[in-house]
Amino acid sequence: MAIANYTIQEWLFNEAHGHFDYDLAESGVQFQYLKDLTLNDEWCLDYSIDRGDLALRNTILSQYTSHTDDLSNLITHGAQEALYILYNSLLEQGDHVICTFPGWQQAWEVPKNKGCDVSLLEWTPGIKFPVAELVNTICDNTKLLILNSPCNPTGATLGEEEWTQIIQACEQKGIWIVNDEEYLIDFTQSVVNKYEKSVSIASLSKIYGLPALRLGWAVSKKQALIEEMVNYKRYTTVSNSMLLEKAALLVLQDKEKHIQRFKNYINEGRPILEQFAELASAHLSLVEPQSTPYAWFNTAEHIDSNDLAKQLLEQHKLLVMPAEVFGAKNGVRITYARDKVFLKQCLNMILETLNIEQRI
Repeated sequence: MAIANYTIQEWLFNEAHGHFDYDLAESGVQFQYLKDLTLNDEWCLDYSIDRGDLALRNTILSQYTSHTDDLSNLITHGAQEALYILYNSLLEQGDHVICTFPGWQQAWEVPKNKGCDVSLLEWTPGIKFPVAELVNTICDNTKLLILNSPCNPTGATLGEEEWTQIIQACEQKGIWIVNDEEYLIDFTQSVVNKYEKSVSIASLSKIYGLPALRLGWAVSKKQALIEEMVNYKRYTTVSNSMLLEKAALLVLQDKEKHIQRFKNYINEGRPILEQFAELASAHLSLVEPQSTPYAWFNTAEHIDSNDLAKQLLEQHKLLVMPAEVFGAKNGVRITYARDKVFLKQCLNMILETLNIEQRI
């Protein structure tokens, strides 16, 4: 069965590719460069092992708990491969899956492609997680709940009360929970430390600004599931790059420096974002981001978010992400963890397109 076209990639690499000079569509902090990494020309370029370098895996587990023997993990070619392998290792035809939107199309299309019954649960930007609707959506064959907190694209984060209610609902039916934790800074707060039957997925792409490393991971207390994922990976990418795993280990050993860099971009960009939001308030309504490097804006009734994104591309060669690529409508995701001068320049382009005379 053919899988649906990936709308995010269609927008980025088909419609917009080659047509933009300014990028506020990226979902991570400002990229780093090769010069920012420490490399050793004595490193051997052999294969890594299928589940990833042991020192790297142990360093990742130590972020979650001091009792690392309680957890198992797998290094993957980015978080997306981790999620893809998880869906293909855990799910079977006829299973019921629940996932939220606006969100990542992979979360519903890959399970559908495996013959699963998928229910989409709308987590409206700016509104609390719909726990009651989740409970009503759960059925006897519900196998997996797919979450993303902190959320891409909305910037929302589940609170402790919401987590408690979600876990109680899943626990009663023995439902697995996977949480995409790309934007979680403190992994002691991970889903794997809240719920036994769960998986945490993350990478160095978003907070660290190192997507070119393609370095992701899956962590779970359920070793048998991780072993299933390792076996599936042998049929896909076999192993990761030894070179990139060694670079990643050094990055994580100097984690606090990279985290502080992320926070600096967030803290410096946030006042500029809020100034822009105030000026554009008749057209765009800011949903307060919770420590994510991007923000979601709900569009006013007279604004078509897809048309606005195309206008910005045509008029200013500026790229943003319309709600439509996330399975929703009436919103745009805008990155603000960028250099201040560049950020102001891009946000002023949006003000101009909205026919707002004032500038930041």
